[in-house]
Amino acid sequence: MDLFDWMFIVSGFIFFVSMISAILLMTYEKIKTVKIFGLILAILMLPIIAILINYIVIGDLKFNIYLILILSYLMAEFLLDMVFKFDFRSKTSTHVPYIILEYAACFSFVFGTLTLDLIFGWIISFFFWTLLGTLVHHIIKQKKKIMRHNSHKM
Repeated sequence: MDLFDWMFIVSGFIFFVSMISAILLMTYEKIKTVKIFGLILAILMLPIIAILINYIVIGDLKFNIYLILILSYLMAEFLLDMVFKFDFRSKTSTHVPYIILEYAACFSFVFGTLTLDLIFGWIISFFFWTLLGTLVHHIIKQKKKIMRHNSHKM
């Protein structure tokens, strides 16, 4: 493995740890701290661009597709949340395409890392499954919060 392969693996680790951390912080209403992880994801575009340039030169089409999907998600996240400050999560019509792009980026990190190294690929896969568990935890907490709020109205 060369430097760019290691950059990809480390970027995958940072990506999943940032996503997991942001969701946990949102779950427990630490919204100001969530912005730190949004900034980390924005900065993560830089190594992904460098890796993409490397793989364009090498000519690995499959890996380029992974990188373009990851970069597309990071750019969408950055533009929607930090630049335009657009509340796309409140409407299904805007949230669903975002979720599809988010999962495309997640799978790209998982399959890209599995392509580079099986052991690191399984480690990144573990972080993907941890992210899913964190999302389930977040949804359950949100549902309970809504149920408590609705029971107090009666």
